[in-house]
Amino acid sequence: MKTSAWCVAVAVCLCSAGARAQAGATDDESGPLFAAATKALAEGRPGDAIAALEGLADRATIDPVASYDRGLAYALRVRVGAETPGDLGRAAQGFEEARELTSDAKLADDASRALVVVRSEVARRRVRAGQPVEVDPGRSLARAVAKLLSEDVWAAFCVVASLALTTGLFMRWLRRGPRERIAGGIVASVAAPLLAATTAMTLASRHDRWTLHEAVVVTASARPTDERGITLPGSMPLPEGARVEIVEARGPSTRVRFGATDAWVQASALREIARRD
Repeated sequence: MKTSAWCVAVAVCLCSAGARAQAGATDDESGPLFAAATKALAEGRPGDAIAALEGLADRATIDPVASYDRGLAYALRVRVGAETPGDLGRAAQGFEEARELTSDAKLADDASRALVVVRSEVARRRVRAGQPVEVDPGRSLARAVAKLLSEDVWAAFCVVASLALTTGLFMRWLRRGPRERIAGGIVASVAAPLLAATTAMTLASRHDRWTLHEAVVVTASARPTDERGITLPGSMPLPEGARVEIVEARGPSTRVRFGATDAWVQASALREIARRD
């Protein structure tokens, strides 16, 4: 990505962050750190902003604006030429976390646009290194559909479909006339697959809520290995800034799933995405 694109992207993000300065963490302990981070960002001091925002993270502060600003601070440090290894990945993690935590559509949209900027830069660097360009394979179709609605909404649709199926079967059972039987058959034939689909989506949404843990790769050298720590033949490092699913954690190593890749990487190469309970 050209430097001018970074200038525009960071300027837009700074304006967004400034507009939300009052929306972040404001409790007695976190408020001063958040205020210091906001001021440092506005003054173009990404290092100071990162120190304050990481202080918030160390306090286990879960706030989408703080996560967004943390991503912005790392992206800004890349922009001003003070980049340290892993900054692009940490920027992506902050934006992913903000998008995961927020219920504000505008913040989610800003985080998504910022992710495009960061991952485009990662892809550009991978092209120069002769590595595969794919940075974000996206979610599976089933998981993407399940993510469209909350678990409660899917459960409500499941109840409606169940009632419709029961009504259709009851109409056929009464057998008062051919019209009622036909109508009942139509209702049942439509409700049955809807019940199956909404039940599957409810279970998938519940499974994700209880068991799904995801992280972002925060290093450019996260090379996939087997369970013994031996590098997989012909494997390429996972893309910095990639969102991966955590399958299993074992000491210093973590098993992750990224697209079709299922392998182990060093735990230090990942930063988990916080989620609300």
